[in-house]
Parts: sequence; structure tokens; C-alpha cells
Amino acid sequence: MAHPNRLQNARVLVFGGTSGIGYGVASMALSNGAIVTISGSTQPKVDAKVKELQSLYPSAGVRGISLDLSDTANLEDNLNGLFEKVTNGGEQLLDHIVHCAGDALFLPKLHEVTVDNALPGFHVRWLTALLIGKALATGKYMLAAPSSSFTLTGGTNTTKPMPGWSLGASWGGASEGLMRGLAVDLKPIRVNLMSPGTIDTPLFQKFLENVGREKEAAIRTGHTLLQTWGDAKDIAEGYGWLMRDCYVTGTIASSDGGRLLV
Repeated sequence: MAHPNRLQNARVLVFGGTSGIGYGVASMALSNGAIVTISGSTQPKVDAKVKELQSLYPSAGVRGISLDLSDTANLEDNLNGLFEKVTNGGEQLLDHIVHCAGDALFLPKLHEVTVDNALPGFHVRWLTALLIGKALATGKYMLAAPSSSFTLTGGTNTTKPMPGWSLGASWGGASEGLMRGLAVDLKPIRVNLMSPGTIDTPLFQKFLENVGREKEAAIRTGHTLLQTWGDAKDIAEGYGWLMRDCYVTGTIASSDGGRLLV
């Protein structure tokens, strides 16, 4: 029997799909014949990225819907509205959801942490994933079968935090716990988490502009075993595995260049 292409005609929704890792996941899925919807915070950027993906895959099915995940006051209503649009009111069920969305990092020093500045970092990275899980629990938007998956995103700083990352490491820790809980509560839908190392994204390029190229070279050679930064095309393959493998759930996968061994 020929090996199946399990992403062919699969319906995939990527939160944070307009940039970086999320864009790489959307491109990977389209290259395998999936039908992809990307979501980002603003419609002009979503439209521009849809047009870009259409130019790369002219015969593929791709569309975009904007959703500001930082609008916590309206978050649940907005998420449900997006699911209604993407699934045509539940008539076209999703096969896979990937959550790569994030916002600008704000990491106060430990002695500067307050009740007010500690919690916002959880909103886009953790709260939105929790509410996506709630929507899936209704059974309206995704087929309840092992062929379906929901993949969250964490990071290696949860396991090996850099100095000053007490708050940032806790974001990833909360997401890892949420992933395991959702894997139990949403079964047989599979829920997993991808843990990236340092991936070369537009956000990371802004960081490099601030540190300077000499310091960047020193960090790169001492930060990973492979002495290079990851590429969105590489880590997208990890997300692809978590979508394709119908027997993997409650699992953390990583693409980090060996950072945890340095």
C-alpha cells in the first residue's frame, strides 16, 4: 500500500499564520495539498500574506481571516465568530489547528514584576489556546477522531530559562500543562505542543538588530550544538509530524539545534 499524504485536502487553521513560524507551517501545509486558513491581527497583513501564499501555490486553497487575540474583552465571541466563518457554520469541519500566535515580548526584571505586568503575557500565548480548546469541546468545529489535532507552541526557555526569564518560562510551563489537560479532555482529538529553540523570524531579526552582529555571532556559536539559528521551514516539519501522526498525543516535540545539551 502506498504511503498516504495525510495533509492532502485536510482543513488546517493556523493562528499567527502571517509571520515567522506560523507562516512556515501554513506554507508547509499548502505544499502538501492542505486547505489552509491563516489568522493574524490585522486584515491588511492577512490579505498580503494570503496573496503571497497564492503566488507560491497557485492551485492551492488558502484564505485569511483577521482576529486580534489581544482583545481579551471580546476574545471568546471573536473566536467563535472565526470558527463559524472557517467551518461554514460547522458544515466543513477542521482537521487541524496550529496555535503559533504571540505578541511582543515584555519581560520585566524579577524585582520589577507587579500584578499588572505579570499577567498580560499569558493572554495571547495561553488564554487563547484555552478558549480554542473550549470551542473544540463543543464538537461543532472539528471531527472527534485521532486524525484531528490541535498543536500548541511553547519554547525551550521553559526547560532551560535564560537569566531574566522567570516570567517567560512560566508562559511555556502553563502551555505545557494546558496541552496535557486538553489531550485528556478533548480525546480522541490529539493535542500536542511544539517547543522551538531560536528560530530566525522577523521578530528575532529585530532582536539581532539591537544586539549587533558581533554579539549575535558569539551567541549563535555558543547557544546551540549546530551553531546556527533554526529556520521556519525546518520547524514547520515538526508541526507537520504532529498533524500527520495519528498516534501521537500529549507530547512535546522540539526543534532546537541541541540547545538543551549546550
